[in-house]
Amino acid sequence: MIELDKNYNKWTLERISRHMVYWGFWLSFYGIVNGSFYEGNYADWFFYEILFMTVKIPYSYYLAYRLFPLYLPRSQYIKLALLVAFYAFVGMVILYFLDQLFPMEKSGKTQEFLSSRTLYMFIDLIYIASPVVAIKLIQQNIFQTRANERLKSEKVQAELQNLKNQLQPHFLFNTLNNIYSMVLSGDQFASGSILKLSDILSYILYECNVEQTLLSKEVNLIKNYIDLEKLRYGGRLDLYFDIQGSLDGVFMAPLLLMPFVENAFKHGPSKDVKNSWIRIYLFVNEEELVFMIENKISQEDSHSGSIKSGIGLQNVKKRLTLLYPDNHELVINARDTFLVRLNIKF
Repeated sequence: MIELDKNYNKWTLERISRHMVYWGFWLSFYGIVNGSFYEGNYADWFFYEILFMTVKIPYSYYLAYRLFPLYLPRSQYIKLALLVAFYAFVGMVILYFLDQLFPMEKSGKTQEFLSSRTLYMFIDLIYIASPVVAIKLIQQNIFQTRANERLKSEKVQAELQNLKNQLQPHFLFNTLNNIYSMVLSGDQFASGSILKLSDILSYILYECNVEQTLLSKEVNLIKNYIDLEKLRYGGRLDLYFDIQGSLDGVFMAPLLLMPFVENAFKHGPSKDVKNSWIRIYLFVNEEELVFMIENKISQEDSHSGSIKSGIGLQNVKKRLTLLYPDNHELVINARDTFLVRLNIKF
């Protein structure tokens, strides 16, 4: 079976064999058809067609491997058509002289150059080259499509890795310091905090290398992150997290929601914990996911515009465009508060 999406860079024995079968088919076709309808035996017509193949094969390959790859991507269609016709005319002239040197008709008459026979030679050249060109173009199109898909996948994975690397260092250091203080004071919740941090790191480093992950795991990641941030801010943090709908069996791309949560803490409590608050809403059903997060921002951040242009948010926007090109809506408003509304259609 022919692999149309395979990129052939070398003339291997397998590749040469396929081409020989292809041209063997045309040789047999013309030899049998002409031998059945015209004078002369089959051997003579096969020899005659082999002679003509010395022109048909180079013409077909020149179109498929040179002219079309050179001019078609540049959209130079008129120039391409003229060159196809020009080389067909050149091939027709050569075929005409071959026909005069080795005539099938033994009448001794010289065939006129401008005749229905030479017109047939011109059309036949284009006709026999068409399947070669079509197969080559289809093969290249499939190969290019697969290559674009691989590049897209690699880009998504690279940006996912970038998100992993962006887990805020100050969050890790602060969390470790808080856990250390809890251990020294004999706090009974220290071991639980270590487990939460371990779950976060394990999930981000080892469980996100997939195209789709369970939404419940993403929510659990956010909850663990919030719980550890509470160690830092204690009772001073005003936070509300509401989930509506069932998370069971719902899949989505990993690490799409987490950057918005990190951003809320970065520009909210970390700047002014006394007057800060964070509200998180998640609604999900079989058709869509709606995620909203809003936080109080400092006056400095509201005028700087650094929140909306952060690397993490730009990264998520790109991933959403790649993963859900026509099935998502992301709205970000930053004034006195920073509000993010993400809608994903499943």
